[in-house]
Amino acid sequence: MKTKNLKQGQTYETATGKIEYTLQSDMMFHYVMQKSKGALTGLVCALKGISPSEVKDIHVENPIDLNNAVRETIMDIKLTLNSNEIMNIELQMYFEEKWIQHSILYLCMAYDCIGHGEDYTQIKPTTLYCITDLNLLPNADPEFYSKYQFLNVKNHKLYSDIIGINVLQLNHTGLATQKDIDNNLVYWANLFKATTWEDFKALAKDNPAIEEVGTMIFELNYDNQAKELLEGQRRYREQMATQYASGVIDGKKELQPIIDDLEDEVNRLQALLKEHGISDK
Repeated sequence: MKTKNLKQGQTYETATGKIEYTLQSDMMFHYVMQKSKGALTGLVCALKGISPSEVKDIHVENPIDLNNAVRETIMDIKLTLNSNEIMNIELQMYFEEKWIQHSILYLCMAYDCIGHGEDYTQIKPTTLYCITDLNLLPNADPEFYSKYQFLNVKNHKLYSDIIGINVLQLNHTGLATQKDIDNNLVYWANLFKATTWEDFKALAKDNPAIEEVGTMIFELNYDNQAKELLEGQRRYREQMATQYASGVIDGKKELQPIIDDLEDEVNRLQALLKEHGISDK
């Protein structure tokens, strides 16, 4: 980033008011996490419920270059932890009808990490971590942090812990457990939800890694080239969401007369069955 548009004398420490592009922007999130090993380690420890001492090595496999990024870029972070585990961390801030299929596909793609003919023992445990403020699982009970793995449907015994999907729902911090709080998951949820500099700085106080993240967020919010990319991506996501919503509305309008006719026919047939003393059960 070369072109700056910073207000004279303004810094992260003096910034006030609304943050235009927060950690909920997946491009912002990806960029600052790959730049700050301390922050990335903190997030990984929170998601996994481990201590920083257990993180011997952490490597982002798909770093982005803002000078060459495009608005449609898939922005999930793929990283290798301690050289023996794969983690995919994805922000999902826009509604996607096929999110469940999407998440399974991405999990399987990350898990498929060996070449043809290579030893299966080289396969690494893989987990997809989704961070969202949406209810992506409409049939599930509300939960702050949920974990999904392969289980026997009869006795609920675990088939394998080598693959799974975890979902952190920012809109359900009120349902966090004491374990979630102790693991700093609520702290991280509040960082993602911080929309003003005052809120972010209060959370970052005395945490050098998060202060570093705050400085990068501030710089990108006032960098002309970065702002163009961030705004372009935001508009792209919004357009995709709007097109989906419009498609649903148009589809309902087009199909509603057919649905009404079918319901009338069902009612007619049920009445006919009843008239002849035949149960439709």
